[in-house]
Amino acid sequence: LWYTQREVELSALANEMLEANKNSPETWCAVGNCFSLQKEHETAIKFFERSVLVDPEFAYGYTLLGHEYSFIDELDDAMNCYRHAVRIDPRHYNAWYGIGQIYFKKEKSTDCDSALIPLL
Repeated sequence: LWYTQREVELSALANEMLEANKNSPETWCAVGNCFSLQKEHETAIKFFERSVLVDPEFAYGYTLLGHEYSFIDELDDAMNCYRHAVRIDPRHYNAWYGIGQIYFKKEKSTDCDSALIPLL
């Protein structure tokens, strides 16, 4: 829903998830995605941080947190989040992609290539 920019549906889903289970990391990611879609990155970061507090082994929460840091050009924080995600799940391709994107933004093409090779 975030990717397709479906704000109303995403908001409804996040509200349903909050009513059903506030102790789920997926719930906090859905809420964070609502704010991310509105370009309220600092608020989104708070909710993604909550998702990984609820479940410190939730790789996707770290990846979404990395994306938000990347949006606001906090590239070192983004890289730390992506790396944490791949430590939890070495096959988490979204985090590997994020690492490659950070290297690309920093114009480190050799490192970018190395980060993206595991995706092949």
